Amino acid sequence: MATIAWIAAAIVCVAGGQVNAQSGLQAGADLREPWSRWRGADGAGQGGDRRFPVEWTEADWAWTVALPGRGHASPVIRDGRIYTASADEAAGARFVLCHALADGAAIWSREIPGPIDRHHVQNSSASGSVAVGDEGVYWTWAAGDGLRVEAFTLDGEPKWHGDLGPYQAEHGFGGSAAVCGEFVIVSNDQEGESFVAALDAATGRERWRLPRESGKSGYATPLVIDGPSGPRIVLTSNAHGVTGIDAATGRVLWERKCLPKRAVASPVLAGPLAIGTSGDGGGDTTLVAVRVPEIGTGEEPVEPELVFRLDRSAAPYVPMPLAVGERLYLWGDRGVVTCVDAATGEVRWRGRVGGTFSASPIAVGGTIRNISADGEVVTLADGDEFEVLGRATLGEECRATPAVVGGRMVFRTVGRLIAIDAEPSP
Repeated sequence: MATIAWIAAAIVCVAGGQVNAQSGLQAGADLREPWSRWRGADGAGQGGDRRFPVEWTEADWAWTVALPGRGHASPVIRDGRIYTASADEAAGARFVLCHALADGAAIWSREIPGPIDRHHVQNSSASGSVAVGDEGVYWTWAAGDGLRVEAFTLDGEPKWHGDLGPYQAEHGFGGSAAVCGEFVIVSNDQEGESFVAALDAATGRERWRLPRESGKSGYATPLVIDGPSGPRIVLTSNAHGVTGIDAATGRVLWERKCLPKRAVASPVLAGPLAIGTSGDGGGDTTLVAVRVPEIGTGEEPVEPELVFRLDRSAAPYVPMPLAVGERLYLWGDRGVVTCVDAATGEVRWRGRVGGTFSASPIAVGGTIRNISADGEVVTLADGDEFEVLGRATLGEECRATPAVVGGRMVFRTVGRLIAIDAEPSP
């Protein structure tokens, strides 16, 4: 009954004047382009060439809808649908939600009852993002001391539920799954018994599990990359550093132990390099770039080359690095942005934008954008000089990374979805 009531409330919100009648997608805009995991394809944060406003007011929003409870799950988009998650901690309920990209209307909502986990004040009970595959929608969460996975059809019907065992982390849970073909990859990097596992996307059956050393709990989302003989999974963690795994078998192919602190941000590719970061709340951060081996199919894992390493003056802790061509953007938690050469780590420029940041930057239309914890969207020029192009506000706390599809950018604040449209094409 609660689910039905929530859908009705969302529809009333859209119908009651929260859609900007002067705004809308241009004719022919493709709503089917995928942004089906956290920070888009490969976690790379590449939003395409369409240009979006750098300043706006609430009147310029295409639409906005309220969400139940609160959360930091970033929006993901596939086939014209937005997927996210939220939690009503007072009621002891979590929600996986599906809304229409065109107008924000609620399509379906599924309530997941369960105890509320303890977490850091900047975390939430719905911080992990949804992952969407060809056949389903997958969400990882922690309740009490257990890690769980929920699977639904694209139309919101329950497929399977997975209980992956105990979970211990002082700051709560915040990881996201990744879809790799017929597998759902889940990294359980915690203070207790750590592992990475591949679950059958159709049934939830565990196909393989790789035990991992436990260190400081981490939240990095697995990165799926192409390998010479099939997909590879790249992981970052305090205990193992940067690791490459055969997606079909779970066998470790290469590993470089080089991350001294907690791995919160997810790994990303910058050409032939895998970029990983680690840090702590005190600002003691490290960024490493290792060369992804073209081989690594022997019985013993190989150790990849460490190409460069950056310290706390440049490396972010929570925001994920962003690679754009020859440039690597490092958006610091405390509002300092550094641009380095993606091949060498040499600093090109550094500038202060102010604020604090948990969301990760994205590249779109020749700009670099990120959202402060206070909900300010800061837009920089993608280039060899530090230039702030504009600032705009979302009106409330935001720790989620935006999604971009078909000339529409979708933000998720702690309690709302907000959409803006690209500027008209010339």
